[in-house]
Amino acid sequence: MADLYVKEFDMINPFVIASSPATQGVYAVLKSAKSLPGAIVMRNFGHGAGGGSYTTPSVDAMSKGMPASQIHAVGTQIKDFFSNLEEYCEGVSKTRKKMPKEVKLWASVGHFSDTVNSGISWETEWARQAKELELAGADALELHFNTPGVSTARNRVYDFYRMIYNTIKLIKNVVKIPVMVKLPVEACDPLRAIEAAVFGGADGIGPTARWKGFVFDLDWEKTQARPGSGYGGSQALPIACYVTAETRMNGIKTPMYTGGGVYSWEAAAKIIMSGSQCVQLGTVACCIGPRAVSELIKGFNNWMDQKGYKDIESLRGEALQLFNLPKVTSDERTKRLGKAYKVTEPDKNLCIGCGKCIDACWFEGMNLTDGLAEKTKKCIGCGYCFQVCPTGALKVQAGEILASPFDEGKQV
Repeated sequence: MADLYVKEFDMINPFVIASSPATQGVYAVLKSAKSLPGAIVMRNFGHGAGGGSYTTPSVDAMSKGMPASQIHAVGTQIKDFFSNLEEYCEGVSKTRKKMPKEVKLWASVGHFSDTVNSGISWETEWARQAKELELAGADALELHFNTPGVSTARNRVYDFYRMIYNTIKLIKNVVKIPVMVKLPVEACDPLRAIEAAVFGGADGIGPTARWKGFVFDLDWEKTQARPGSGYGGSQALPIACYVTAETRMNGIKTPMYTGGGVYSWEAAAKIIMSGSQCVQLGTVACCIGPRAVSELIKGFNNWMDQKGYKDIESLRGEALQLFNLPKVTSDERTKRLGKAYKVTEPDKNLCIGCGKCIDACWFEGMNLTDGLAEKTKKCIGCGYCFQVCPTGALKVQAGEILASPFDEGKQV
């Protein structure tokens, strides 16, 4: 089987179960550890774990890697399992002793809300927590800056990026174990936040696509979702991938553990192909459980075997080649697909004469003749009509066409 070991984090595989109800308390962490991820971030105290989960359209859709969204739900709110630092450290120590040795235990430090509560010396408190958690046996620390709601903190004048930098410098000065930083993409410049973390000396950066969201039913009184709670879903995946790619394209080499919309092994593969060493699993871990995580890891490993990837390093950053295609290759791909769109006529056996292709055409390139669609000489091959055809009467093998220049030796 493919080697899933991640040397930058010294982890058996690239999957990190993120701070969540799946990591709240000793029992939850040990339960999550049964899936044998590379690392688990134990959730700290002081902010609770939120309510239940509201998933739309369904958990079944999420478990199958289909489009789905998740937000905290109305219901009994989960209380903190630890009321103070002493209890938290005891939990870390107990958990580390009982966990499989090959699974790393990261301890979450602080919470973004600490930084905006006036009268609290949060910097001193975070440093105190960091030192005690290192003594308790944590393998690494995670500074928690990714709280949905950065946009509502104080005002937008204060320097969020300098705060990231200064906090990391502070924590790095008091501990010897690795310091990871979980960062937002909400209400900030993600790349600037990442650069601040890098300059501060972070050992790992974890941008996570999750926001405040207002999810509700038209019959609003029946709405299960809690307004403004952390919102995420499969729609976050392209954003998470782009933030990762942009980081790498700007020359930042610090190890990453990106998260956002990872509900399937396919999504996990895309995160790594975008340049991240590891993948955060949040919703899928806390809303479905260890079995789903185990299946995701297994599916990912099987796919790597099928594709001939021998290890994580050979997969990481593969998709970044799309940003660096030689102009001749890029132009050739565009030319070939455009030509295919232009010369491919509608299949009259599949056409139902719905007229959607005509509605989507801006160049008078389509007509209906005797109730069936046909091309005109004005067609330019843009492909709009192919996207809206409901029956496949207009269809080309776009993937094969785009790959053909590479197959013929015109490599990137």
